[in-house]
Amino acid sequence: MGNRIQGPGRLPLRGLPRPWRTLRGRLALASMAGLLVASLAFTLVGARLISAQNSQAARAELDRQTVVLAELISEDAERAAREGRVFRFLPRDGVQTLVGSDTRLYFTGLALSPGADEPTAEIPAVIVERLSYTALERDGVQRLDFVEPETGRFTEASAAPVVLGGETAGAVLLSRPPSRFGSSAATVASRAIIASAVGLGVALLLLLYLTGRVTRPLRAMQAAAREVEAGNLDVRVEPGGTVELDEVSRAFNAMVEQLEHRDQTSREFLMRITHDLRTPLTAIRGHATALADGIVPEEDVRRSLGAIHGEAARLEQLVTDLLDLARLEADRFRVDLEEVPPAELLERALDAHEAEAVSRRIALERELPDLPPIVTDPLRVRQIVGNLLDNALRWTPADGRVLLEAAAGDDGNLRVAVSDTGPGVPEDMRETIFEPFHSSETPGGSFGHGLGLAISRQLARALGGDLTVSERSGGGSRFELLLAGSGAPAGADPST
Repeated sequence: MGNRIQGPGRLPLRGLPRPWRTLRGRLALASMAGLLVASLAFTLVGARLISAQNSQAARAELDRQTVVLAELISEDAERAAREGRVFRFLPRDGVQTLVGSDTRLYFTGLALSPGADEPTAEIPAVIVERLSYTALERDGVQRLDFVEPETGRFTEASAAPVVLGGETAGAVLLSRPPSRFGSSAATVASRAIIASAVGLGVALLLLLYLTGRVTRPLRAMQAAAREVEAGNLDVRVEPGGTVELDEVSRAFNAMVEQLEHRDQTSREFLMRITHDLRTPLTAIRGHATALADGIVPEEDVRRSLGAIHGEAARLEQLVTDLLDLARLEADRFRVDLEEVPPAELLERALDAHEAEAVSRRIALERELPDLPPIVTDPLRVRQIVGNLLDNALRWTPADGRVLLEAAAGDDGNLRVAVSDTGPGVPEDMRETIFEPFHSSETPGGSFGHGLGLAISRQLARALGGDLTVSERSGGGSRFELLLAGSGAPAGADPST
């Protein structure tokens, strides 16, 4: 079984309830946690602000009532003085109706007129001491707090001047307990908490609905992934979520298409490789059986042994290619670097294919100038160039032309190109041909193993270079091998 990769800082999921182990649940939980913190902060801060605002508004209303009452008393007292009658204060019931049942009225100052009634309680001495007629004349109202002598409770009050003939003759004072000055912070907070709970309940329902819509493409992708796991490579995921999820959907579909392509390519490769393995094995078995049965004439024994040797060499080369590919993909490939003359190396590769070119009636040409030595793995370079020449000869029709050329770059690198006059490589296939097991039918009607070009590109990259293909001027294909002068990429270990 493959190793499961766990991201850094990942929390264990075993202790969480089932709903919160899903992405949808976690999104809802995170959102609700944020809303809960915001609601608590709003409740704490808002309750204090609302309570303070209510208190200020109630205190301002007490100031206004005190001023209005003082003005009424002043007008009535002056009217009584002009009419020569005794000023009678408002009845206690009327005052309480006007200012409220828990509001106390106090009056202090000169007698308004002879025989005036005093319907209110005497103002506490501490208030008389703190009452400032200068402040009353300047501001029109003065705020005070004291302890009521009758009840012993703390109270807050507002005082306003009583004016007779343009002079301050006394003051009216209204007092109320602090509980009347707006709702307390606790009361406001309790109501805010109830409102927040209702809001959070509605928000939770909305979050569950929205997260369900957001995670729907992920659930569809999960179902599709299970289909792929079961071997169904025809499944696709329809985009239809956010931009990020659409990108993931497209990447998933591309992955499945690539898997499907690789699966098809692998099946085709297995069919071809089975045929390629069976053919030499059948030949070897036939010759070996004939030799063992003694039915091969003496003069043909050498030929049968040569056939066995040749077919065994074919099998060995095929197995070697498969091992090379496996080592390259596993990054366990060894590169033995040494300084070599590139022209001599390329000449040997040409000589090895000269006979095949003659048998196919193909002109094998070369343009190899004097080249400076490079540090590389000569056996692997021979293998790459040999694969390119073999590929070019198979795809070039009779009376065609294959050209091997090389040039040294200013940066110390070496460029080797193999061109042919075959049908060329379509632009949309110029990367596909380097995939393992990819093979197409040649003009001669044969198929390769689909390993040569794949191994050649990976070898080139292991040597610090690359292998590309383009269109040859005049038709055909041109494969270009870039070899680094140092023989390996910067930082690479030559022994790996």
